[in-house]
Amino acid sequence: MNNNLLANKTAVIFGAGGHLGQQVTRAYAEQGANVFASSLNGVSGSGQSDIKEVTQVDALNEDEVQTYLDAVVAETGTLDIVTNLTGSNPADFNHGKPAVDVSLEQFLIPQKTATATQFVTAKAAYKHMAHQHKGVIIFITSTLSKVGSPWSPALTASHAATEGLLKSLANEWGPDGIRVVGVRSEAMPESPTINYTFTEMGKNLKLTRAQMQAFIEQNKTALKRLPSAQETAGVMVLAASDLAAYMTGTVLNCSGGHVLE
Repeated sequence: MNNNLLANKTAVIFGAGGHLGQQVTRAYAEQGANVFASSLNGVSGSGQSDIKEVTQVDALNEDEVQTYLDAVVAETGTLDIVTNLTGSNPADFNHGKPAVDVSLEQFLIPQKTATATQFVTAKAAYKHMAHQHKGVIIFITSTLSKVGSPWSPALTASHAATEGLLKSLANEWGPDGIRVVGVRSEAMPESPTINYTFTEMGKNLKLTRAQMQAFIEQNKTALKRLPSAQETAGVMVLAASDLAAYMTGTVLNCSGGHVLE
């Protein structure tokens, strides 16, 4: 449904080529935002995206990120929303495997791709948002940051660190008119990452991938179901909109009751 919640706003999305990134890009555009989509490796899923243009940007490269945002502002005159959905292949850091099977090098991968990139893109956005004295920066985390799930040490530590980072930046940058908020999502079963995760975690409990999903739905969530990426994207629209204009330094808990607070 198009409510134009983001009308006349310029939004930049990093990691727009992934499953959630495509949904958020579409949702922002449907709500009236002028969306600039970027990704390191293009759009995943052949024929599954209606994103017209994705700029290749390495969200870990400070110069590249700053140049990209400078170009967006030169074109539009403003930078209202920056959303970072950058991640990495869970197989690269043995996600879903016992902690003893995760090397230090693997453990640090999400600290770069899912936490350090948030710092890089937020810092680049600050330059423009502080000048215009407005803007919102949105981080993405997951229930792992709160529930201490087994077989996920690297991503759990990374998402907890990301939530701490957003609180620090929100407190520092609030006087400049900048909001820094997060969305804590539950597992979205249609995404390739969660498909991999449920398959690997299921092996630890001698469950099939389908059984693992059912176990999470019935034993971990109050709503007894998992969300679609479209539902998570809707929460990100809310966070980006003026409906949340007095929210900063907090995480919107989109966990279906997996995290109760």
